[in-house]
Amino acid sequence: MSFFSTNERALGLDISDKTLRLVQLKCVGSKIKIQYYNEVSLPANCIINGEIKQSPVFVEAFKKLAKTAVGHGALSQEIIAVLPETETFMKTLYVQVDNEADLETKIKEELPQHLPMDLEEIYFDWRIIKKENNVYTILVGASTKKVVDNLVSVIGESGFTPVVLEIEAAAISHLLIDHNKEEKTQIIIDIGANRTGLFLYDQGIIRFTVSLPISGRQIDQVIAESLDLDMIKAEQAKIICGLDQSKGHGAVLEILMPTINELTQQILAAINYYHDNFNDTKTIEKIVICGGGSNFSSITDVLKNKLNMEVIKSDPFKNLANPDKKLFTPEKSQSFITAVGLALRGLHPENFYDHP
Repeated sequence: MSFFSTNERALGLDISDKTLRLVQLKCVGSKIKIQYYNEVSLPANCIINGEIKQSPVFVEAFKKLAKTAVGHGALSQEIIAVLPETETFMKTLYVQVDNEADLETKIKEELPQHLPMDLEEIYFDWRIIKKENNVYTILVGASTKKVVDNLVSVIGESGFTPVVLEIEAAAISHLLIDHNKEEKTQIIIDIGANRTGLFLYDQGIIRFTVSLPISGRQIDQVIAESLDLDMIKAEQAKIICGLDQSKGHGAVLEILMPTINELTQQILAAINYYHDNFNDTKTIEKIVICGGGSNFSSITDVLKNKLNMEVIKSDPFKNLANPDKKLFTPEKSQSFITAVGLALRGLHPENFYDHP
């Protein structure tokens, strides 16, 4: 594991199938402020399921993103980019070895039992969480070589240097979890436009991640088809009426209940998986909903009643100075969670590393 030497702040680059988002942060006294920000839309089919299919189109869009970024000072040429959630894997392993020098070999032996990918086709990284006797608790992250190599290549073609490729759950945790204090055992659900990621945080680490077959766009589509609306009006109905029984005669609530029931079952399955497969488990005390697809009324209230536990919407700018309240509304800020989380990592260049 080799470290980069740099005095720069790296900027965060969030990549989805439809949008690129950029955020660079700076410290001003005890406050963290956004120094640069921007977003641009990507043409259809440029990225499909996280894989860049049209590299020249991506490079052009990324150059535009950087050139038109809003802010002052020097824009970093170093990038912390997110890996597509559907092409990554994160899990806790319990590995027994007599000598720590044998850990990597043992991890390689263990991984095929847990990975949905061939070992020869991935890059993986790991760190020791704790050791008890000769049993090591190891957090492993992995992604396919095809996706990683492609992303490194196109960022380089754009004139920037990728210094860290981050799993999305880790990026979000930088922003939503205070690692300097003991946080509650919790589930964070990131509802994106095209997919939803669930990850469980416990005892200082992300224990596992799950990709769920639910998305903001899917929810909009259900509303559009049921109420004979276009997608723009369907999204507005989701945000304004949402799951509130008192709004729109409860029509959107009725339409979305099958989707919410499915989401509830997925959450319960994740909770059961945690208790069945991990050592020293704790009671899950809260669920945090985030992401651009989470912007619909009363979702926290409905899930709270169904799951009988605390459910809250994330507050992305809780510890940041908001540079543009007209742009970064409570709804819009949800879409920038990953980019800001990546940029928070970018404030600490002494910890940049590449993947083995």
